[in-house]
Amino acid sequence: MLRRPPIESLVVDDLVFTVRWSRRRRTIGITVARDGGLVVAAPAGVPARKLEGFVRAKLPWVRRKRAEFEALGPPPRPATFGEGEILPYLGRRYRIALADDPPAPVALRGGRFQIARDLDGRARPEVAAWYTSRARERVAHSIARFAPQVGAAPATVVVRDLGKRRWGVCDHRASKVGFHWQLVTQPPDLVDYVVVHELAHLLEPHHGAAFWELVASVLPDWKLRRRRLRESGRDLLL
Repeated sequence: MLRRPPIESLVVDDLVFTVRWSRRRRTIGITVARDGGLVVAAPAGVPARKLEGFVRAKLPWVRRKRAEFEALGPPPRPATFGEGEILPYLGRRYRIALADDPPAPVALRGGRFQIARDLDGRARPEVAAWYTSRARERVAHSIARFAPQVGAAPATVVVRDLGKRRWGVCDHRASKVGFHWQLVTQPPDLVDYVVVHELAHLLEPHHGAAFWELVASVLPDWKLRRRRLRESGRDLLL
């Protein structure tokens, strides 16, 4: 007897959800994107009826999040790295100054982001490389500070592009943590929150009571930091 292929989308009332299956997930989760896109992630093998029941129960929350994003207006336009444009770094904002024959393609000097004028369309990779380098340094500093307090140190740390919705990830089985290179656009205390969050996952893989108790033991104000990160980090600007 042939098995039905897993569904790729789910329609509940007037809303369409993209379905993403994972053999590693244990719970069902819903993501509402800034542009209104809807994704439901589920463990492989979950019956479609159970999936629909979960989504239907979450519809009030989904509609509320969509309304919040609509109230924010359209997301900011991607950076073009032109003269006078503003780039964020560690919670502060710096204007771009284009330079002829600078010593480095991208640098933060004199309160300005100095970018080589002749980069033209190649500016973004150079800017991303600059941020990635600074993110590695800042994350390493934060891990060195907080790993002893959490009681766990990763065997591997990576900084890369994690997509539009993730600041950090953790693979507790491999003792590996990863962070988005754009994390250093945020203030230092929010960088620290993300680092502590992922370090805590090395010991507590799921967002249960024990996980949040561990985070709170290191950062008592974690709820405030999480709320600020959600507000300031709704969009990846670069």
